[in-house]
Amino acid sequence: MDKSVVKHRRKLNDQQIEVLELLYRFRFGSNSLFAEYFGKKDRSFVFKRLKILLEQGYIGKRFDSSYRIQGKPAAYYLLPAGARVLQGLRTPEKAKEIKVKAIYNDKNVKDGFVAHCLSVFVIHNWLKALYGDKQKLFSKSGLAVYGYFPRPLPDAYISLKTGAEGKDKPKRYLLDIFEDDIPFFILIRRIKKYIYFSKNNDWPKKDSLPAILMLTESPRRQKQLARRIAKELREAELDEDNILFATSTLEAVTKAKTNQDKIWQLADQDKTMEALENIFMT
Repeated sequence: MDKSVVKHRRKLNDQQIEVLELLYRFRFGSNSLFAEYFGKKDRSFVFKRLKILLEQGYIGKRFDSSYRIQGKPAAYYLLPAGARVLQGLRTPEKAKEIKVKAIYNDKNVKDGFVAHCLSVFVIHNWLKALYGDKQKLFSKSGLAVYGYFPRPLPDAYISLKTGAEGKDKPKRYLLDIFEDDIPFFILIRRIKKYIYFSKNNDWPKKDSLPAILMLTESPRRQKQLARRIAKELREAELDEDNILFATSTLEAVTKAKTNQDKIWQLADQDKTMEALENIFMT
């Protein structure tokens, strides 16, 4: 955005600021994802707000003719001016947590990275629809300020309140999403990293390491991943009592309409369904 074009910036309303917050959290968003987040069936509600943010130079937009042919949505991302708005809304100490330089190259990242970021946003909306305020999802941008999460960072950390009125001890999860074009050795490396992390007691909390949720794009890759997790656990002489892995696919998760749908598969096939229900999002 040419700064000379933006002669005057209007004061932003709460929903526009929330769009900026979401773009900082997830790096990229689409019209449909924002509409879903705000609970609006009419996408024009969001489009008007995005248009203003674009005109004011707070956000950018990735779209060309090939997107329409491939059925891909326009992807919006935060510009430095938008990040500085968010900094101005925080205390000086919290403002430092927003790394403006980290978003400078978002207009040039590969489409695969954009699609991955949108998938994390999809999972957030799915959790929000099922659990409302009982759930909190922290994306990589929120986890980066904490030194105790495994590196490379998971795609998300999820905290879910349970029990009547959410008063029971929260359930906690680390989430990773793997598209089919990601080399399988990357998945193996992640499994080994979590096992190492668990064996060395690197999780600083009093509780054990959160359950590890791994989502794949296809059922074939999910089965391949589940077999490998079981193999790595055997070789490390660990079982599901030490560290808990579960797999599913993006499609299965996003099609689940209630928190009773059976979508997760434990690496240890001997675990009972009751054990699975006690651990997971029910």
